[in-house]
Amino acid sequence: MEIIEAIHARRSIRAYKSDPVPKKVLEEIVEACQWAGSPGNMQPWEFAILGGNVMKEFQKRLAEKVETKAASELEFPSPLKVPELYDRRRAEYYRANFDRYVYPPGTVDVEQKKRAHFLKGGRLFDAPSAIIIYTDKAFLNIPWGLMSLGIIAQTVCLAALARGLGTCIMGRPVDWPDMLRDLLGIPQSKAMICGITIGYPDLESRVNNVPRIRIPLEDWAHWHGF
Repeated sequence: MEIIEAIHARRSIRAYKSDPVPKKVLEEIVEACQWAGSPGNMQPWEFAILGGNVMKEFQKRLAEKVETKAASELEFPSPLKVPELYDRRRAEYYRANFDRYVYPPGTVDVEQKKRAHFLKGGRLFDAPSAIIIYTDKAFLNIPWGLMSLGIIAQTVCLAALARGLGTCIMGRPVDWPDMLRDLLGIPQSKAMICGITIGYPDLESRVNNVPRIRIPLEDWAHWHGF
């Protein structure tokens, strides 16, 4: 798959087949990621790659937190309210668009289905594997450190796509960092940044076929000297 084609094809996958992802394939993805760029070549990321019974145990514990509406203990800096422009985009381009497609007029038991989808998200959409990205806590206050972590997350998604896999970058897996530390033996000196679900996409699922919307280029690409 060509690079531009992969960038266009990447999308958040929220329904997976039950087939496990072979460790060899995950190794190929991780090995490709070591070549991601980072300022000063500091490479401030670490991965926890989950599969098998460990993944199932994590999904179980995470689902319990979500179902009981446990308060988030997120340690990644997150504003209580994003600027209005971006909040509106989230509402219009994601939430409303998603609901219109997945729950079209005439859908019965809409609220129950929305609740079921929410709880499925608490199980990481039943994906067979995931990668937890974490870093030293010092990088939480260093903008270019956070930039590096965004770069590596996108690299995971593109490398997975090249192997026929789907991904979804999620904040939910790191809402309760001490749960991850307890399960995976990650030290307190590390900050949990995000989780990325990985698996073979269920291409028949409606949630994986929601039309994607992007703002026009003229709204954000500003040309000078041309």
